[in-house]
Amino acid sequence: MKKKKSIKIEIFNFVMITVGAIIAAFSIEEFLAPNQIFDGGIVGVSMITADFSGFKLSILTWLFNVPFLLFAWKMKGKFFLIRSIYAMTVFAVSVGCFETTPAVTTDHLLAVTFGGLILGVGVGLILRYGGCLDGTEIVASILVKRIHMPIGRQVLCFNIVLYLLVGILYGWNRGLYSILTYVLVSVVMTRVEEGFDAQRGCLIFTHDNVDEIKDRIYQELGRTCTEWNTVGYIGGENKALYLVISQYELRQLRDIVDDFNCFVTVSEIDEIIGRNIKATL
Repeated sequence: MKKKKSIKIEIFNFVMITVGAIIAAFSIEEFLAPNQIFDGGIVGVSMITADFSGFKLSILTWLFNVPFLLFAWKMKGKFFLIRSIYAMTVFAVSVGCFETTPAVTTDHLLAVTFGGLILGVGVGLILRYGGCLDGTEIVASILVKRIHMPIGRQVLCFNIVLYLLVGILYGWNRGLYSILTYVLVSVVMTRVEEGFDAQRGCLIFTHDNVDEIKDRIYQELGRTCTEWNTVGYIGGENKALYLVISQYELRQLRDIVDDFNCFVTVSEIDEIIGRNIKATL
């Protein structure tokens, strides 16, 4: 039963990677490339090379990523590698399909805005479901332990050099448009990858009736709490409750704790591994 469920999840992952790769290719060919606005990373390098050489962008994006995939062969795991090869292949094929269709717009501001938003959604879906579209991210994730520089900063440094090159070759307007696109892609990609329903960790300290607080949280939010005894320097013995809720449930939690004598801290959660227990209300 567990194996059957795992297969279904994996199939769903590949379906979503497929959707993400097609969306990303649509953005590149219908908004960015026709207006000489460039993405970052290896895709950006491929776009510049295709523009100067006349080679097919669909072929270049795949070929330029091959060395990075080989580099990651033993270090990133076969499942990540399989998903990434699949994502890059679907992306390359989709770019080839969209090459023959006319651009959606020739207005640079519209191309930046909608191209960046759509590309961010596509790349975010690929990352969210376990794939990767750009070799620079693969190398950065491997080098992070050696050079002690976060992945995001490594990619940023690479893209700064890339966009300086775009400015020199195509003029600074194109360089600035490309930087703006990169910023939009990064924001949307992060939001899609992490999920729009971001989670918050809430730590509640109280002297009041803890059972009543837990009951209201469970009845109104459908969330369970972890409870333990704590000792305050001045307040003495009290209780602490910890729970994870979505950002949209914060208002409800405030309404609950307002009826009690509580001290509450709220923190962002980058990732949850395992199951976050929530009742079906």
